[in-house]
Formats: sequence, C-alpha cells, structure tokens
Amino acid sequence: MRFEPTRLTDYTDEALLAEIRRVAALVNQPSLSTAAFKKHARTGITTVRRRFGGWREALQAAGLGHMYAETPPRQRSSTRARGWTKEQIIEEMKRVAAKLNVGTLTVAQFTKEAAIGPAAGRTRFGGWPQALRAAGLETVNHGRRYSDQECFENVLRVWTHYGRQPGYRDMNNPPSSVGGKAYVVRWGTWNRAIHAFAEHVESEAGAPGFAEPDTIQTGPAPSPVSRLKPEDRREPSVGLRYCVLSRDRFQCVSCGRSPAHDAGCELHVDHVVPFSKGGKTTFENLRALCEKCNLGKGNALERDA
Repeated sequence: MRFEPTRLTDYTDEALLAEIRRVAALVNQPSLSTAAFKKHARTGITTVRRRFGGWREALQAAGLGHMYAETPPRQRSSTRARGWTKEQIIEEMKRVAAKLNVGTLTVAQFTKEAAIGPAAGRTRFGGWPQALRAAGLETVNHGRRYSDQECFENVLRVWTHYGRQPGYRDMNNPPSSVGGKAYVVRWGTWNRAIHAFAEHVESEAGAPGFAEPDTIQTGPAPSPVSRLKPEDRREPSVGLRYCVLSRDRFQCVSCGRSPAHDAGCELHVDHVVPFSKGGKTTFENLRALCEKCNLGKGNALERDA
C-alpha cells in the first residue's frame, strides 16, 4: 500500500499548462470555470493565476482561450464595517466562535462566517490577537516551533477527520492544532509538506511493504533508550496508523461511523489481539475503531467481547 499524493510534483509552466488541458478534457464542457478546475486539478488555482497573470491568460497559454467564461467576482465592500463600534465587533466575533464551537478564531474562519472583514478587528484593537483577547477568546501562539513529528501527527489527525488528503485551508480549522503557515515556513510550500509526510509514512519501519528508514531523517534523532522493535511497542507509528486507517477507509470497522460524516466520532487504532495479552503492533493486528466501540470492547480478546 503506497501513499499517492494528489498534487503535482513538477510546477514548471509546461506542467501547469498540461494540467489545465487534462482538466479541460476531463470536464468536457464548452467552458472551463475556476470552480471546475479547483475540483479536479492537482494544483491550486492561485498558483496558475500567479504564474500566468490570471485565469484568462492561463487558458490562452494552454491554447484554450475559447473556454474562458468567468464573470468578475463581486468585491467585498470596504465600507461594510464603518459605523461598527468595538462592542459590536466583539459580539460578532463571539457569535462566529459560538457558531463554529471553537475557543479561538483564525482570520480565515472569521472572513468566511462574519458579516464584516477581519480588518475591522485589527484596526479597532491594534491587531488580531488583541481583538481575540478583547472578545474573551484564546490567542494562537503562531511563533511556536513544532517538531516534524508533531506536524505529521497533526496531518494524520486532520486527514482522519476529513477522510481525505487535507488542503492548506483545512490546517487552519479544527481539529488541526498546527496552522498551515507553520508547514509553509518549515517546508517552503504546503505541497512539499504533504510530500514530506508521504516520505515519512513510507520510511517508518513496521508499515506493510515499506523499506527501512533512510539514514537521513527530517525529524529529531530517535532516542537511543528505546531498542524495542516496532511490533513490540504499544503505540503504532504515524506511518502504520495511516496505513491501517486508510485500509479501513477512515471509518470504524465495527459500526461504520467516521469523523467525516459524524462530528462526534473519534477513531482509534486498536489491537485486535490486545497488546496486554501478547498482541503485536502490526498491520494485520490493528484496526480502526471508534471510541465508543473501542471502550465497549475493553481489554478483552475478540471472542470475549
């Protein structure tokens, strides 16, 4: 089982133009909208626009100028927040936070859900963190340095939540605890971060069909204290957990619940033969179970559950 990234690995002009043509052939419509491109493409629309100066120009460069049929997007009114008091802005921030059921707000979340833009909060309070504090919301420590392992654990958490490969914007929303910017700072682009995750998954010992780790590692050196083999450790590695969850389609093998369709579902990677009873931490002895099914099973063997 191999990880297959859903993004391009080559971002030359020729590769981007070839991707535009591929999506156009796939859609098979008289026009190619940016919405259709976003849905099927293996690169972002922003990358294409920046490279060629706009969507119309990109289609023309790909020899598909006749497929342009976009209407100019409606601009957000810059005067929308005029007349809003600090108290009204605070109430709007609290309303959005309550709607999303979160203790803090990212700029992206506020922009999507609020009746005004985040610039109102920044201007009136001197910055977004100050606006969050004024509204009684938590501030996010964007300056924290995360380890590679923390970043990869977070990618797997978000991947499990959505049941698909996460995008950059997904990392700025719960359950992600590491923002997308942290990945860009560390690896240069979000696409490179995803490929770093793929390489990490494939390099970890214990994952089925994977080779032993390379001598060059992206994360901290492993502790010399632990000499146990992967199958003799209770906790499976990120790579092995990804393989098990992917095999089980990111849903509970017992009741079929998944975080992608049930907000209250939390998936665990569980031992079929319990670890305490001699079960090994191997691909064949692990499965995806929701928290309810896992806790209900307890520490019994499958025949005793």
